[in-house]
Amino acid sequence: MIFKTIVIFVLFLVVSSLFTALYSMIKDKGQSDRTVKMLTMRIGLSIGLLIFLLIGYQLGWINPHPV
Repeated sequence: MIFKTIVIFVLFLVVSSLFTALYSMIKDKGQSDRTVKMLTMRIGLSIGLLIFLLIGYQLGWINPHPV
């Protein structure tokens, strides 16, 4: 259960970082590097989440559905 909570929380952070970048892009009109920092953080969070999911699969924390 804690694994799912962590995944959902990180996904929320990814989406909020994306919308923060959008807001700063509209508000700053390209005058600051805040948009680039937010998008870089989003990419870092996404890569970290992917690695976390792969480790969880390898350790048996995630069981795929038999289809």
